[in-house]
Amino acid sequence: GEEIDSLQKIHVFNMQKLKHSELRLAKAEQKIRELALNIKRKEELIKELVRTGKDAQSVSRQYSLKISKLEQEIEQAKRELAETQKQLQELDSKELRDVPEKVMLQKEFQKKMEAAKLKVQREARELEQKVAQMKHQQSQIQKRLCEESEKKKQLEAELQQDQQQIKVGFFLSPYDED
Repeated sequence: GEEIDSLQKIHVFNMQKLKHSELRLAKAEQKIRELALNIKRKEELIKELVRTGKDAQSVSRQYSLKISKLEQEIEQAKRELAETQKQLQELDSKELRDVPEKVMLQKEFQKKMEAAKLKVQREARELEQKVAQMKHQQSQIQKRLCEESEKKKQLEAELQQDQQQIKVGFFLSPYDED
């Protein structure tokens, strides 16, 4: 009778131990699932940060192209102005027999020159404003890119930490605790 009683106690103790181990196993599996989900979220966030960085680079390239185009337009306007001034000087140097025609041509060239000067000034002002605006936006994007880069590094470190925890979780069996 004592032997049976002793065996029953051992059986009850072993059953409790088994339930305790099963609970620890369930907790470990839950922790692994949470870590895997956490890793997946962080990987998605990293992908998003990389996309944001590429978008910022694209915007920067577009601004550079716009600036180049505006600079070309200003150069063209300056060439037109120089050409008009040259024509005006040539006109002044010519000996025209018809004075009224000379006066009319001078007025016409003077108008062209004033228009060209205004165009150059206007486009230069516009370019300066756009360059200032683009520089501001570029610095904002650069700042955001640095922040995103730091976030990415931090997330990658956390991701590695999570992966390390999962590996450790797999190597440490819940049955080893007792």
